[in-house]
Amino acid sequence: MWLGVDLLRGLSEGAHVADRWKSDRWAFTGHVARLREGGAPQPRRDGAVASAAKLARLERDQQRLDVQRAYDDPLVMAEYRLAGEAFAGAVADAWPDRVDTSGKRAKLRPWIVLETAERVMAAPGATVTCPDRPGQDAEIIDVTVAGRATWVTLQLSGGMGRSLVALPGSVPAVGEELTYTALRDGFEPVPRFPDREQTPWTHGGPPPEYVPAVDGEDAAEDLS
Repeated sequence: MWLGVDLLRGLSEGAHVADRWKSDRWAFTGHVARLREGGAPQPRRDGAVASAAKLARLERDQQRLDVQRAYDDPLVMAEYRLAGEAFAGAVADAWPDRVDTSGKRAKLRPWIVLETAERVMAAPGATVTCPDRPGQDAEIIDVTVAGRATWVTLQLSGGMGRSLVALPGSVPAVGEELTYTALRDGFEPVPRFPDREQTPWTHGGPPPEYVPAVDGEDAAEDLS
């Protein structure tokens, strides 16, 4: 066991670990502050609205963790590559100065062609992201399979500056090895839930108000 621990300690931490640790500290600090200000303790059973809000938060946290682990660990990303949810290859061709003039205003939209030997499940029109270039989206324009090789044409947007000329290094160069995946950790709005007083009757109606136990017996409550 200790040999395993030593090996793990020799590894560098994932790029997103520090942010998750900071988020955990803020959550704990907020919880302690709420209790100190007289906030009610955690109920034995949440009401319908509180349960739905908690489930949504936990599902979002789990999704964020899954995406960040895949971004940080090539072995975790390999599982998604085997399942067809990600693909890796080398840039075979690139048009870094391509400009899209189909709209009212010209936009810088470079194309690259990625050659891969892996299965690509994403269809044209899908948006994928490269973990090494998180601020840059790539839309799949075409997927061509020829024998054991697959050529994926990608249109890039974001992370290249504001002009019609891409910043140096912002567009992948020919020969560069990249991984693209449909896994995304972008911002998602928080679902809207009714106030606890507006809990519909189908879900039990508004829950009863919290009434502190006599002599502080809440801490001794049987939670089994």
